[in-house]
Amino acid sequence: MSQDMQLFLCGRRVKWRYHRLMTRVPLRKGWCPSLHAPMQTHDGWLVRVTPDLEGLKPAQLAFLAGKAEGEGNGRMTLTMRGNLQLRGFGEAAARRFAMEAADIGLGLADPERETRRRLLFMSPLAGLDPDCARDTLALAREVEAALAAAEAHWKPPEKFGVVVDGGGLVPSGVMRADLMLRHEEGGWVLHHGPDRHAVGRATLVPRVMNLIATASLTPGAERALHRAEPYAGRRPSLMGAFLPGCFGALAVLGEIGAATCHMLAETGANVRVTPWRGIVLDRPVEAPDLMTDPQDCRKALIACPGEGGCAQAASPTRLDALSLAPALSERSLHVSGCAKGCASRGQSNVTLVARETGYDLIWNGTVTDKPVETGLGVEDVRRRLRQR
Repeated sequence: MSQDMQLFLCGRRVKWRYHRLMTRVPLRKGWCPSLHAPMQTHDGWLVRVTPDLEGLKPAQLAFLAGKAEGEGNGRMTLTMRGNLQLRGFGEAAARRFAMEAADIGLGLADPERETRRRLLFMSPLAGLDPDCARDTLALAREVEAALAAAEAHWKPPEKFGVVVDGGGLVPSGVMRADLMLRHEEGGWVLHHGPDRHAVGRATLVPRVMNLIATASLTPGAERALHRAEPYAGRRPSLMGAFLPGCFGALAVLGEIGAATCHMLAETGANVRVTPWRGIVLDRPVEAPDLMTDPQDCRKALIACPGEGGCAQAASPTRLDALSLAPALSERSLHVSGCAKGCASRGQSNVTLVARETGYDLIWNGTVTDKPVETGLGVEDVRRRLRQR
């Protein structure tokens, strides 16, 4: 072989290796999808719906099920923040989805007002839990109305969140928030950053709006608020019957199929989508992709879409997570298809990060921690789990 040919082939190999490396470098999209801002993914376009504070009506569930099976990939994701995501849309269908969803009450037709509505989170059992403050829903509605009524072109800080926490069985204050309205000792207390203020009910909403406006106008103010985590708490497990007339279920790996969504619509009940990928309704339900038994070994699984769903993923994360569930022995497992850790930035008992050469294994850490072993196959991981 001539020297010129050797140099040519060497150059081709270098370019190929560089291409393989760069296609596996984690890429960040830079924004979160929303009703009016769908996002292109490896398996099509993704749309996100923020349900009403009081849940999804049967007609809305039927609409979502029809869209998932007719124009998407047949499944929908329940997010950690209580939203719904549908994947696999064509671009035209994704662009059309927003107005169709708004027509049935799944959001607002005005993109700016819809963006503001997405700022608000509430105790998911407000109005159902007798130990949740009675005016929680009313206060949340007042904040919602004030956000919608803000002057045109007013934009809140990026990824901002306001939580109305009425206490009770599900203290929504365990969620990360920039502003927290928390019911304490018979009154409402406003938390922002390290500050805590008891605020009169009449001035509470104006005070919230003023703080949001200040954060949106002052460089760096939103970052200071966003880093605040007013208090820690234990994430509740709403599975099976947990209050009179309340039944909960968690979605396996955060996803349900269109058939399950149709089934939920046929119950005729409003379905509340809770944080942490769960649902609450007024009757028991059974479906292969819903967990109602607190002992279900799949409840501690977290996984991103993986190969086929994301161009960055180097493994079939969801299949691998399910296959490893029986070996967990009540430990939590996060399987990430790449180093970004999109599905979770928190700590798990077992974290697997996929690489071209196999999984990195991290005990009691996050995707950013140093692995104890690298290049493991699924059977290698299974043996480690059984040995430890």
